[in-house]
Amino acid sequence: MSEVKRTAARCQLDPALVTENSKPDQTGQTFNIWYNKWTGGENNGRTGLVHAKHRCNVKLDSGYTKADKYAKDGQINRTKYICLYFARGYCCNGKNCDYLHRIPTKLDIFTPTVDCFGRERFLDYRDDMSGIGSFGKVNKTLYVGGIASMSGNIELKISKVFGEFGDLAYVNILPAKNVAFVLYKLESQAQFAKEAMYCQSLESGNEAEILNIRWANEDPSFRAKKRLREDEEDFTMEAARSLLQHLQNEKKSRMQDIVVKDEESVGKSNYDKRNDKIQIDSTSLAKLAVLRSKVNQKAASNAKEGIIDGYSSSEEEDSGINL
Repeated sequence: MSEVKRTAARCQLDPALVTENSKPDQTGQTFNIWYNKWTGGENNGRTGLVHAKHRCNVKLDSGYTKADKYAKDGQINRTKYICLYFARGYCCNGKNCDYLHRIPTKLDIFTPTVDCFGRERFLDYRDDMSGIGSFGKVNKTLYVGGIASMSGNIELKISKVFGEFGDLAYVNILPAKNVAFVLYKLESQAQFAKEAMYCQSLESGNEAEILNIRWANEDPSFRAKKRLREDEEDFTMEAARSLLQHLQNEKKSRMQDIVVKDEESVGKSNYDKRNDKIQIDSTSLAKLAVLRSKVNQKAASNAKEGIIDGYSSSEEEDSGINL
């Protein structure tokens, strides 16, 4: 069964508004468009963070692009990467984008040396655990710093906000330090959420709060490592089963399409074959009726002449009737 066809991805930002003013306030010497930040001489820590001007709304912004195969045959192209600017909320290409405008799923398979956006990963993490991350190990946990207030049900709020970008395994809150740790079931979704929520706030428009999203260090406890290993094994098996089922459904759907397209020609072929059979049977019956008539005439003639057995095979050949 084919996946449900989506609508076209919308432009998150008017191309006419893409100017130098769309850059964050200068905090360094060189602006890196790939990371959307200033580098070289920037201030470290929260003082160097500027609230993001745009934000991704997965529900409203997702849709098919040139990277999808939806417009052609209803199937998903899983060989492309996710649009980095879509994750950050300011892709101005919309349906004409060469990258995917959706969150990663468990059916997406990315090379370990790159992230879901196609950026090359490194062997080691940066000292401050920022950046793309390491291909040396799987990391699905994000460090969320800069939370302005821990009042109310902060765990529920964080789960709701970060849950928009994928399935969460758990959320751990440290109220004394105003930080939280968010664990995703998929590493690719953690990669997406890291870009989507960097320099954002838990409540949209609250510029007094600037979240600092980084990769979390691995929990050294034996229990955490065991749980992570078991979850990884279970999820890998589940993903493999889901991918296999998806491929089988796609194959079944393609076969159904072929049957529908060829139904008319196949039906006509079967109809012709049935007609040929009927014609052959009719011809045979006609010949048989003529032969029977001649046999009856011959038998009647032999009866008058006193011949009991009458008709022979040689006489049948002389009759000139062949079945």
